[in-house]
Amino acid sequence: LLENYDKHVRPVRDQATTVRLDFDVALRQVVGLEELNQVFTTLLWLRLYWTDELLQWNASQYDGITTATFHSTEVWTPDLFLINNVGGGSGDLPHVTDVIVTNEGRVAWRQPGLFSSACQVDVSEFPYDKQTCKMAFSSWLYDGKYLDLRNTSASMDMAAFMHNDQFEVTGATVWRKETYYSCCPDDPWPNIELHVHLTRRRLFYIINMVVPCLDLLVLNLAAFYIPPDSGERLGFTITVLLSLVVFQQLLTTQLPATSTSTPMLGQFFTATIVLVTISLLITILVLRLSHPSHPSRPLPRWLRLLLLHYMASFFCM
Repeated sequence: LLENYDKHVRPVRDQATTVRLDFDVALRQVVGLEELNQVFTTLLWLRLYWTDELLQWNASQYDGITTATFHSTEVWTPDLFLINNVGGGSGDLPHVTDVIVTNEGRVAWRQPGLFSSACQVDVSEFPYDKQTCKMAFSSWLYDGKYLDLRNTSASMDMAAFMHNDQFEVTGATVWRKETYYSCCPDDPWPNIELHVHLTRRRLFYIINMVVPCLDLLVLNLAAFYIPPDSGERLGFTITVLLSLVVFQQLLTTQLPATSTSTPMLGQFFTATIVLVTISLLITILVLRLSHPSHPSRPLPRWLRLLLLHYMASFFCM
């Protein structure tokens, strides 16, 4: 069958004929989303189907054989690649599996692949954020006149999906789009876009970051009940402040450094640090008033009103 067969030529007898390529995909696993580098890695099972007019035979002349198997490097295969690839290599499909061909020329190529694509991460609501990562597959050589790329389903097959501990996949859709480039404005380039919708599993961050921060905030309020003469109030407040700074540094090491959006959790830490800083200044003022360097003299009326009336009522004293 492969005698005089040229795998570099499109599988049609008339080269003006368009080859229709049916694209189906199964999402096997979300390997991870690197927020810091904005890289989305997935394990996909691609299923490609097309008709090869140059690989057709009469089954009666071949002992009734209706199917044959060839390695994907022996026959023509579409030159699909991942447009927004950021992994190693060019993002093309690895030829590690065989193709199945029927006597009518129908070809099925089922190909697994690990793909790393660029994903714009929005961390403004972290850790309550939702992300949508896209992967776009297209031909590098053939435009829509020579290769008609079509999706067979509007959603990805998730029957064999392995769940991810960090994200919950709430949707996986498949879209067909046509792109026009400046080099050839009259020629459409069809591509298949895969949209994976993710919702972060937030329990880990609530237990390990939000709850400790709330505990430190409560401890900071409790510092006002420490007698000024004990000498521990100032050190206690400084310790709380340093603990909050450490938590904020842990947060910044996990998220991309961007000025377009500030994480909700980061805003919470910043507001808490400001409150603790204010309480530290108040503690210094109280200690200063408790241990004056000059002989005691009556407090000004405005200061007595501020400390003994308003602030005492605020702190339930």
